[in-house]
Amino acid sequence: MRKTGWRASLFLSLLLSLFFIALSGTVFAEAPAAVVQQLQKQRQAFAQDNQIDLQRLSQEIGTTVRDTAAFDQAGNDAEAIARLQTLSKYAPLPQFPSLDVQVLCERIYTKLSQANDAAGCHERAMAMADILQHQSGSGASPDDPVRVITINEIAEWARSQAAKISEVHPYTYHDANLQAITYAGPSTAGKPTVAYFQFAPRLVTAISNKTSDVFAPLPVSPGDGRYQTALTQAHEQRVNFLNDVSFNYLELIRLCDNIDREAMRLAQQGDFQGALSKFSDVEKIRPIQQIPIFGFISTYSFLLGKAGHADAQSAARLYLFGISQDIAHSGDGLAPESAIHVIAISEEYAWASAKKLRVTKQSLLTQGDHRYDAIDMADEGGATHTYYFEVSQLYARESAALK
Repeated sequence: MRKTGWRASLFLSLLLSLFFIALSGTVFAEAPAAVVQQLQKQRQAFAQDNQIDLQRLSQEIGTTVRDTAAFDQAGNDAEAIARLQTLSKYAPLPQFPSLDVQVLCERIYTKLSQANDAAGCHERAMAMADILQHQSGSGASPDDPVRVITINEIAEWARSQAAKISEVHPYTYHDANLQAITYAGPSTAGKPTVAYFQFAPRLVTAISNKTSDVFAPLPVSPGDGRYQTALTQAHEQRVNFLNDVSFNYLELIRLCDNIDREAMRLAQQGDFQGALSKFSDVEKIRPIQQIPIFGFISTYSFLLGKAGHADAQSAARLYLFGISQDIAHSGDGLAPESAIHVIAISEEYAWASAKKLRVTKQSLLTQGDHRYDAIDMADEGGATHTYYFEVSQLYARESAALK
């Protein structure tokens, strides 16, 4: 896996925070100064409170917003407000410094004909837009980054000006860990532009101290909309991939590995378009969208972004999310009964890399009609554990191809 460390953790968190909240009916005019000051005070309280894990807060805001939007779309307004109120353990809703939270709050109270409450939420939404756009840094250069408290505020900053994020990159500047975000929208005349963001120090620490594990199972539920759809579709694609005997499995795997290596060689030379063109070779055997192998799609997504294909990369990222979560939800690998399901051996090593484990020994285990790769892996402290991967169909496909 190529997105490691800081970048992988941010990528996963941003993927979930980019859940779409329609803002077409919201006009972000000038907010009352008192409301701006109140929300700024609460933001700073979050930043300074050692009892609050800012990464966890970011995740909870994202999950709450997605759940609330699902209730809203289903017409369950009372449940939607109740879900928003769960964030009160951090701060009361009338003081909660999140653009997405306040936009949803306004929408739901308007549907409930609670005009005063809706007006209050509208003022707070305007205040958060003002804070993110004008009072936290311009973001136009590394010398004046937008200073954010939670990961969600990057996506909220983009939404406040109807912009779309296409790329996220770490950017080190004078020993500061910034994020360079490529975006486009009305303010850029639709042209890709880079904005720079700086996280609160405690958020940097929270992200850096946690394992960057793209294969950690996330609580994806039907209420998560396109993420649940991505997981369901990826699972179906992976089942179909192993069941489809119309192509030579080994030939395809070898071609994918060769394409990956050659494409990354060209990418290292700066020829991203040439690297991306290598992927067309595999379509002689099978369409790229029907090859749900984690590493292969990860490289493809990376190159789409580098070559400037923002919309295609967005679709590939969502597909990659579904693939990684299908692997994550298949099992914990601690026993054959809970083995991790893979469709290519390369996924075993991608999983180990994400978990920061080193492979020390590998063997094939047969139990009845099932075959498992039993792999001994050492953690960073040197302790060794055995993990099991379900490879029954994979093994059968390889054996058939060799006959």
